[in-house]
Amino acid sequence: MEGTAMLRCVALSILALAVLFGGAAAEAPPPIAPGVPVSVTLQPVAVYDKDGKLAGSPESPMTVLSTPFVRSGTGDPIIFDGITTTAKQFAITKPADATSYRFVNPCNVDVRIRKVSSLSESVTLRTGTRFLARSSETLGTSQPTFVSLIATAAPTGECAPELQYGRGG
Repeated sequence: MEGTAMLRCVALSILALAVLFGGAAAEAPPPIAPGVPVSVTLQPVAVYDKDGKLAGSPESPMTVLSTPFVRSGTGDPIIFDGITTTAKQFAITKPADATSYRFVNPCNVDVRIRKVSSLSESVTLRTGTRFLARSSETLGTSQPTFVSLIATAAPTGECAPELQYGRGG
């Protein structure tokens, strides 16, 4: 019985300490994290077409359609052979009617591409646009004359991404 009483006394002491010091250490979290912008509630807006008819509202949202990607120029892609962890520069020509490009990365590693002003300038692992391994993406284009590409890790096979100019997408 003596051991049980001692155990009960220790348990009550620990409980008393937890009650005594546990509440004092707790602090209420701030209502909003420091540096986080405060959002405002926006009122629903109706969208009307050119004839004044309701085209969309929160109750009946508009359907967004994207135009399909249509190739420009000869239709052949620009293939960037031999991409490794060392940046490589290429001279390219954009067709006049191109507004977008499709970048296909068949490599087993991520690849970065960046528009550069000359063949002596290059992309780094922290600049340019990153394209994930074995993926493709369509983006809007600028007026590049030179581009630089780099693999973010050593490819285990051939790494030859493709760039196809076009419209839409």
